[in-house]
Amino acid sequence: MDAAKKRFWWMVAGVVLLAFVSAAAFSAYLGPDMLVSFGDIMSFCAALIK
Repeated sequence: MDAAKKRFWWMVAGVVLLAFVSAAAFSAYLGPDMLVSFGDIMSFCAALIK
């Protein structure tokens, strides 16, 4: 495997790891009751976009 392919796959692995850590931190930050409020806010924003 040449250096460009190896660098690409390391970058993909880094992005996947960053997304996983961000999702875990976000879900840990929000409590179960806050997830309902967050869902309401997101549906409100989606309705504004439509």
